[in-house]
Amino acid sequence: MGRLLSAQVSTMLKIAVLGCGYVGAEFARQASAAGHDVLGVVRSEASRDKLLSEGLAAEAFDLQTGDWSALPKHFDAVVYAASTGGGGPDAYALAYDVGVKRALAWAHEVGAQSFVFTSSTGVYRQDDGGVVDESSSVGGAPTADAILGGERAVLSSGFAKARVLRFGGLYGPGRHHLVDQLRRGDNVIGGRVDHFINYLHRDDAASSILASIVGGPVGARVYNVGDGNPVTKEALAKWIAARLGVTAPVFDPSAPAGPRVAKGGRTQPNRIVAIGLIRAELSWNARFSDVFAGLTELF
Repeated sequence: MGRLLSAQVSTMLKIAVLGCGYVGAEFARQASAAGHDVLGVVRSEASRDKLLSEGLAAEAFDLQTGDWSALPKHFDAVVYAASTGGGGPDAYALAYDVGVKRALAWAHEVGAQSFVFTSSTGVYRQDDGGVVDESSSVGGAPTADAILGGERAVLSSGFAKARVLRFGGLYGPGRHHLVDQLRRGDNVIGGRVDHFINYLHRDDAASSILASIVGGPVGARVYNVGDGNPVTKEALAKWIAARLGVTAPVFDPSAPAGPRVAKGGRTQPNRIVAIGLIRAELSWNARFSDVFAGLTELF
């Protein structure tokens, strides 16, 4: 990791972050701290002003309806980290298929050599508790297929470094549903709880983006990104309750299963996502070894 940091500091890159939200903003902080020139592109003026208040360069711009020629002209790397903000297959197609293709065209115009798309391990279809890697079968659901449309466009885009990062379940500051639920005294945990969840702390997601830009081989690559130590929802809920000193959780499959399932209407999958490739090719490792380590700072 020391050699990676030295490379980051010695070669300053100009990087645009399209969709500088939960993960994108943290990436902007890390990349700026490493000596890179980063522009965060966000939808609203309020989001822009928040980034500006942190000392980060930012522009308010709508990726779907804006005039791309109004943005600055020269970048070494473009990161596409936009999200749907909720919604069904149409919203996914707009953000991850149509939006990515628009961004790719702009990235070519501004001279970028690297393009990173923050995708999701949700593209995998397996649900048998087995291990999946970057070569495993994907797709089959409308939302997954929409994301894959963006992935395929990136991988065939011809950039010197075309990266697809499939993130696991994101958590971190401001995003810890189970902690909030149990802390407020609601100890009924709904939905499926025996499945493995492949967690990824926001800060580690951000560091993987930077690693994918400054390191690794030339060409198109897909990387799974997670902490490598999946846990069941049941085990996590029991651990959180014990840490908080609250009543032990009660598991009821018929109760609501949480905001992510409520939004997507999907059953939570049971699989273990292998992350060996990003470790081997980018020398990247998660700072937080598992979700327990990542959540400890909240107590």
